Amino acid sequence: MLSRLGRDYAYVLPGFFLSLGAFIVLVPLFTVGAGTLPIWVGAVILPFTLMIAGAFADLSRARLRAWGARFEPVQYRPRQPGLIGIIKTMADPRRWLDLLFETLIAFPLRVINFVLAVAWSALVLGGLSYGLWGHFVPGDDEGIVLVLNGVFNGALDEAVADSHLVAVVVNLVIGLIALVTLPFVMRGLAALDAVVTRAALLGVDGPPVSIRPTAETGASASSVRSSERTAERSSSMSPEGWAWIGAGVIAIGSLAIGWPVLSAGYGIHSALGLAASGIQAVAVLLAVRWPLAATITGAAAVTGTALLTAGTLGFPWPWPVMTMIIHFGMLLIITLRHRWPWALAAWGVGVLAASVAFLALLTGLHGAGTWPGAMSNMIVAAAIGLGVGVLGIIAKQLAVSRGQLASERQASSEQLAKRQELEERNRIAQELHDVVAHSMSVIGVQATTAKYRLEGLDERVTDEFDSIADSSRRALTEMRGLLALLRTGEDAPLAPQPDLAQIVTLIAATRRSGATIEFRLAGEEADAESVGRVAEQVPSATGLTAYRIVQEALSNALRHSPGADVEVRLQLDDDELGVEVANGAPADALAGQDSRGSGLGLAGIRSRVEALGGTVTAGKSPDGGYQLTARLPLG
Repeated sequence: MLSRLGRDYAYVLPGFFLSLGAFIVLVPLFTVGAGTLPIWVGAVILPFTLMIAGAFADLSRARLRAWGARFEPVQYRPRQPGLIGIIKTMADPRRWLDLLFETLIAFPLRVINFVLAVAWSALVLGGLSYGLWGHFVPGDDEGIVLVLNGVFNGALDEAVADSHLVAVVVNLVIGLIALVTLPFVMRGLAALDAVVTRAALLGVDGPPVSIRPTAETGASASSVRSSERTAERSSSMSPEGWAWIGAGVIAIGSLAIGWPVLSAGYGIHSALGLAASGIQAVAVLLAVRWPLAATITGAAAVTGTALLTAGTLGFPWPWPVMTMIIHFGMLLIITLRHRWPWALAAWGVGVLAASVAFLALLTGLHGAGTWPGAMSNMIVAAAIGLGVGVLGIIAKQLAVSRGQLASERQASSEQLAKRQELEERNRIAQELHDVVAHSMSVIGVQATTAKYRLEGLDERVTDEFDSIADSSRRALTEMRGLLALLRTGEDAPLAPQPDLAQIVTLIAATRRSGATIEFRLAGEEADAESVGRVAEQVPSATGLTAYRIVQEALSNALRHSPGADVEVRLQLDDDELGVEVANGAPADALAGQDSRGSGLGLAGIRSRVEALGGTVTAGKSPDGGYQLTARLPLG
């Protein structure tokens, strides 16, 4: 609990200073940029303002990540080089969202959180330590006396109630209560900041939020690229984030403007005005996610406001102007975020709520009013509300249509890219078939017929030709599968994949080429039986990776260090499999036959090992040879 409390403090308190700095920097820059935009100076200032806002937003996301949330990085539209590229930064909605959040939402929210956190912490410290400093503070404890008299109904002696000891006990109790509730208060403040930040800067339409990012295994390259493009499009603009920003601005307007108007203009009590404005602000915030709750809450706010303001003459009633505007904002959010029946329901319930208040006045509950003005006010509110709903529905349908058109264009573009990729794969397959496959076939035929065409061959030479022929046939078989994969773009035909046990066969086949290979398992000489027992304890993916490592290492040893001795070592521990292949320096007579490769084989091995969460190292050994070591986890 102490660790969590520390994280909450570290998240809440610095947020105030971060938002204060963002507000001080961004508001003047935006004002100057917007004011000088007609003379083109603002066209340079505003992009830099948006980039600075993005930097502050990145800090907010970094704070959110440090607090415990896990999410994929947010991607902005790529910035083009040059001055034109800087100016085009203003076309990125994500950056405008960052600016609005840091200036209009984060600053007031974090000011309130900071004040509450400091006040609650001061209540804890002050209450617990009151006995040390309370006696030296001038003044009396009238508040404590009033509370005690109320609790004991005046039965407590005034001298006792006004004593310093009683004040110490009361403040100690208050401090203890504040101390017990402090973790929950700080957690609530931190969670409120995190929820608002996540909704505005990420959103459900933006990068996915989770405890630990996951990746699908075995996805094709084209599907991965497609998902990356989709993530980039969705992270460029978060509709829910914009909705939360808009709802927050409208809710703040309800409290900052609607409350004073109701209290000063309509003469109702400040507490009642705050309650009516607050309920309507809550309705606006609920409209982003929960249209039913927003509709009911908004109707209650409209009814209550109309009843409270019924006794005021000369002002719009039963729809005060600010109440009408806030209700239209809620209606617009429901229209844009949810299906059109919800918008129709919100409009109808709002009109019905005002009608209920009007009928209540008609029965004389709140006195007489100006009937023509009230009727005109209701007609205007109903007509404008219906117009807002219709315009919102049209705007949403246009946005949906444009989104569908963009999706179709993207799908068409992806299909074109796939077709071009398939054509290129067919071309590569044709080249492999015409050049490599033909050459391998010639090698196989020559090696197979050598003992018939050449008389007097030694038995060892004949065996060598047979080994070459067998290797060429294996290579041709693998190449046929590769060619089928290239031509179709689909998975290769299903066939058993090699596992750890087949390393014995691989080493035996490589030894027939004349190489000297020592194979050891756990420090002892390995055979098919011992390797088979180990293979039963190793997952198939790990065994396949180990086989490919040994295969690539042996191939490199034969090619780069001909004539050198090779040692293959396997070591099975409790949680990992160790694979080590080492070869010495090439023989002097064959040193000139070194064939430089492209390094793609080792790159592929490294990718396989990293996909399993293992490690691999490769490099020259002190004796001039080469050594490859890999550690493969079993889990």
